[in-house]
Amino acid sequence: MLSFAQYLDLIAHDTMRVVGAMRRTDPSAPVPGCPDWRAGELLTHLIEMNDIWGWLVSHRPHDFGEGFEGVSVPAAHADRLDLLDVTNHQLVEALRQAGPDEPVCYFGEQAPAVRVARLMALETVMHSRDAEESAGMAVTPIPADAAADGIAQQLAHLDDGDQAAWLPSGVSLTSTDTGDSWTVLVAESDLDGTLRLTDQAPVGAQVSAPASTLLPWLFARTHDPSLVTESGDPSLLRTLRLALGHEVAPLGRRRWWGR
Repeated sequence: MLSFAQYLDLIAHDTMRVVGAMRRTDPSAPVPGCPDWRAGELLTHLIEMNDIWGWLVSHRPHDFGEGFEGVSVPAAHADRLDLLDVTNHQLVEALRQAGPDEPVCYFGEQAPAVRVARLMALETVMHSRDAEESAGMAVTPIPADAAADGIAQQLAHLDDGDQAAWLPSGVSLTSTDTGDSWTVLVAESDLDGTLRLTDQAPVGAQVSAPASTLLPWLFARTHDPSLVTESGDPSLLRTLRLALGHEVAPLGRRRWWGR
């Protein structure tokens, strides 16, 4: 993990990048990294995320959202930019006042405030890339240590502890510049896939890239495919992509004999 102060710096700094990019962008502009959204919806999402997590850290309710009344998001693009700045400042200050170890409500359980800081750092880092792409700007590279930490956070967030028909071999994901590595088991359901972090399964497939490329790959965002190396069992790699929410072509059906 990064330090608590590093998470707060990422939240504040990358929100400034979002605001800077969005000032150049029409609110109706597409967001390539989030195809269902327009730029204005990206702003609204970040405002709402800052608002709910800032409130949870400040008020420390026992239950998630208990008594929470969300901020009213204005229609005007310039006003939304101002509100993003305000809610971001409130979130960072709430975290700073709480400190890393203060218990706060985190997805229905009590957890140290540093987990909120880590979650929101990843959220802000990824959406700052989305904002720059929406504005037609060159994407700012993610620092390797922040990217590797984001990979660990996202895999832990997706980790499914429930029983599933796990494939017998795992997939190894390796950050080639930081040396970090994670192994996940994968399983396919009717509609998508699921994954679970493990340190005990044999490895049947590998994905490796520099951390600043591997993190966008994980999120199915734009990246330089020449920097990503995939090898091993294609069925494992396909199931991993399903679990990560990537677009995956359906498997071809076998033709009935004689047709």
